[in-house]
Amino acid sequence: MDPEVIAFNEEQLSDESIRHDGMRQVWLLAISLSILQIGFGIVTPIFPFYITSLGVGGIELGVLAASFAITRIVLAGPMGGLSDRVGRRPVLLAALFGFAVANLIYAAASSIIVMIAARSLEGAVSAGFFPAANAYVSDVTSVDNRGTAMGYLSTGNMVGFIVGPALGGTLAQFTGYRMPFVIAAVATLVTMGLVHILVKEPMKKTARTDGDTRDRIPIREALSRAKSIYGALGVAMFANMFAMGILEVAFMLDAVVNLGIQPIEIGVFFGVIGIVMIVGNVGFGKLSDVRGRKWLIVGGAMVSAASLLMFILASDVTGFLVAGAFLALGMAMRGPTIQALIGDATDPRSYGVVMGVFGAVSNSAYATSSLLGGTLFDRTASGDIGLLIAYEVSLAGAAVAVLFLPTAVKSEDECNQVPPL
Repeated sequence: MDPEVIAFNEEQLSDESIRHDGMRQVWLLAISLSILQIGFGIVTPIFPFYITSLGVGGIELGVLAASFAITRIVLAGPMGGLSDRVGRRPVLLAALFGFAVANLIYAAASSIIVMIAARSLEGAVSAGFFPAANAYVSDVTSVDNRGTAMGYLSTGNMVGFIVGPALGGTLAQFTGYRMPFVIAAVATLVTMGLVHILVKEPMKKTARTDGDTRDRIPIREALSRAKSIYGALGVAMFANMFAMGILEVAFMLDAVVNLGIQPIEIGVFFGVIGIVMIVGNVGFGKLSDVRGRKWLIVGGAMVSAASLLMFILASDVTGFLVAGAFLALGMAMRGPTIQALIGDATDPRSYGVVMGVFGAVSNSAYATSSLLGGTLFDRTASGDIGLLIAYEVSLAGAAVAVLFLPTAVKSEDECNQVPPL
């Protein structure tokens, strides 16, 4: 490989004006994402209560959560590939419109079947939005500032994560379970308008790899160029999201049914998680640019594993809040860092489709843990077994990261090797 062709020709972004303009676009996208996530987060505290009001239990809540993830598993790769072909912006706009429609269906739902259908639609359109957004960030950044940019994007996500559940819990407490869905639809349409006005289509990068001038490369070829790193990152991402699925189904039902937690208290719980992640995403994203990606991913897995034991031992709201803060810290350490390392290892022509594949991995974890958590809760009337399984999965993710993640990615050739530890 020509030594001048390093990190897929990302030297094209070395010009400061280009890099600064790219970061401005990241900030605009992060602001838009925060508004979208307010709409998404509004409904988080409501589902356990909405489900029980319809006379169903843990398995049905697990199916509801998993239906979102399953459609994302099926469509994340194709939708990411679509953003490679037609552009990031059209996919982002179409996904936002579909998300608004899904929330209006929620508001009118009178059966669990209709809610599952709406949740499936929500998963389908988000399969377009999130891979396209992550690919967009990879398009407009370089290996030197990608971790920082992913941190900003994750921070926008977490701003909505804080405001949404707190607002949703308050609204559900005083206005009932349906009005928050209408508000979520309106917030999503506002986001769609902001993206249309403020976010421009990024300039596509080119990759001068041994005379290869193709506009796109097949997904199998793209993945084969960094097999070991993609495999390790896939395990790390699976472990990260597995814990969240267990938490949102088994633990939330446990808290509502056995401890009498109210919607507003669930909103506060997710607000604490969001605040920690806002601070952590930017700080750890910057740190990964300076100190490297690997050990932040390993450390994040270990902290998340410890937090899951804390959830098992907690017996009151204060204990849950402390455990949630530690879980958020672990997720902030590895979330944007994983996304940045994926971008580091990926040919620019296949950012969208590769991000889509990893989105499918993430949602496979969420679907599996949601169904498992709901089933275990119905059988044991407790979330502890699910949390213990999530603890073991997090430890496995840490072990794989230690063994197989490289300390740095400098070229395409190095992506296929595991450097000495």
